Amino acid sequence: MKRSLKNQFSVAEWSGAVGDLGTMLPLAFALIIFNQFPPQRLFFLWGLVYLITGWYYRVPVAVQPLKAMAVIAIASGFSVAQLSSAAFFYGILMVLLSATGAIRGLERWFSPALVRGVQLGIGLILLQKALMMIHSNGVYFNQGNAALWVKILLFSVVVLVLFVMQFIRKIPVSIFVIAASIGVTGFLGLAPAHSWVDGRAFHLQIPQFDFLFAGLIYLMIPQLPLTLGNAVFAANDACHSFWREQAKRVSSSRLGFSIGLSNIVIGLLGGFPICHGAGGIAAHAKFGAKTGGSTIIIGSLLIIVALINPLAEFLFYIPIPILGAMLLFTSWSLMALVKKLPGRIELMVAVTVGAISFFTRNLTIALLAGLGLEYTLNFVNKRCFVVRP
Repeated sequence: MKRSLKNQFSVAEWSGAVGDLGTMLPLAFALIIFNQFPPQRLFFLWGLVYLITGWYYRVPVAVQPLKAMAVIAIASGFSVAQLSSAAFFYGILMVLLSATGAIRGLERWFSPALVRGVQLGIGLILLQKALMMIHSNGVYFNQGNAALWVKILLFSVVVLVLFVMQFIRKIPVSIFVIAASIGVTGFLGLAPAHSWVDGRAFHLQIPQFDFLFAGLIYLMIPQLPLTLGNAVFAANDACHSFWREQAKRVSSSRLGFSIGLSNIVIGLLGGFPICHGAGGIAAHAKFGAKTGGSTIIIGSLLIIVALINPLAEFLFYIPIPILGAMLLFTSWSLMALVKKLPGRIELMVAVTVGAISFFTRNLTIALLAGLGLEYTLNFVNKRCFVVRP
């Protein structure tokens, strides 16, 4: 008789619950400051999706803002209404791809080497992002380097603590370092600047259909390859690599469908679209999460933060060096998955995809190059070595 899947709420799950804040919060802060999203709305809707995914999947399936779309939105200054409409339209697209079986058809083109290459590329990008977070910000987001020594000290100490404590899973190290860093910066009299707008946890938003074409060209098409490669196929692989039998509810089609359905709801309630990024999954795993209990925990915390206004400001008090250090360890967890590939051809393809992803930031080009290289190497290998025993 097979053991039923159960969510747990142990100390390790609590530690793993906050493991992905290094990816989520910097993008959330930027959307709040540059696109005028109310923090209550972002955290409430993302928390709600976290609750549902934790309950259904029974493993720590991450909930992250769509990265490519977020970067374009921040740079271009799209309004909250436009981005919510894009979430709605993108959700419909993902539901259609999942319901028609198109995702299963596309998955056949994504060999293990290509998937590991995507994970390697995302890991390298997260590593660079972690270092840039430390270099480009002060102790808090969008501030100068007035307290440079505090920033360097916090980052160095946290990296050392995380390295040592990763071998002791019974201690909620991520919660400990976040709490301690807030205490230290508070003691030194450091605080973030208040530059965000208050708002309701959700707002009924009628989709702007006149934004459909522009949203498709500028937001959805650039995002789609990254979603399929990282948040569907690589995320599915990461879940089964980290948690095996516990992840039996996870499949590429289900991940695609839940991304789509979540974004339809988020779009109608005035939020920013999400995905189930492989980097976030690796972050939860790296800090001890093993069941959906961890995502239920972080979802509940985000909802509480959103519903109690003073708590919404609390997340801004987490120092940037702490988020950067956590992101550094997350990137390593994701890159390390490439070691599971069985042969040199697979490794060569994965490294190629990862390198092109990192240097071009274009997953479509990386995947096409990897697919061509994989076909060529396998063809040459069969032709040249077919007579060998």
